[in-house]
Amino acid sequence: MTLNLKINTEQKTQAYILYSSGHNQNSIIEQLRKLYEKNTISLRTLNRWISSFKELPDSIIRVDVPFQWDKCDSYDIPWNNSLKLLELCHYYYESQDKTPSARQAKWWWRVSQAAPDLRASQISELGNLYAEREIGGMVSGNPPVFNDLNAYITYKPYHTNRTRTYARFINTNGVKPIKPKSDESNAPGGLKNTL
Repeated sequence: MTLNLKINTEQKTQAYILYSSGHNQNSIIEQLRKLYEKNTISLRTLNRWISSFKELPDSIIRVDVPFQWDKCDSYDIPWNNSLKLLELCHYYYESQDKTPSARQAKWWWRVSQAAPDLRASQISELGNLYAEREIGGMVSGNPPVFNDLNAYITYKPYHTNRTRTYARFINTNGVKPIKPKSDESNAPGGLKNTL
């Protein structure tokens, strides 16, 4: 993927996230300018994107509105797991001052089921990466790539005794390692010192 195409896909993803959370055109372009500076798309391009967002089916749009606990059924989130999810929503609101989308919440729930020993900051960060890539696939028309995130969840390199297994897997399979911002494994043998 060329650099410009990658930047445009990232911008379109961010534009959709902002649009679906209620931002208007001016707010979206300002946010994009802060993120992409000189590489920001034109207002005309943003207008085309917004027109395409408006034509998306309701089944897609309904998961990108703010999460509502009483609609867990419609997000395919089991009720018996909602306590952990509500704790994650509280953490996110306290740290980010915003409500997650239903898509984010669903990915947080999935990550929390696969890696219950992660802290709230780690679960939300990884879940948000999954959600952003899912949206990126949707807006670009290409399937999302999760192989690095899946390797992180599967091989759990945040456990010191699993770092080598993770490193072996990513090296063998040509997967780019991820180092979440919330990963504090700076101890000898920790993830940041191994990769």
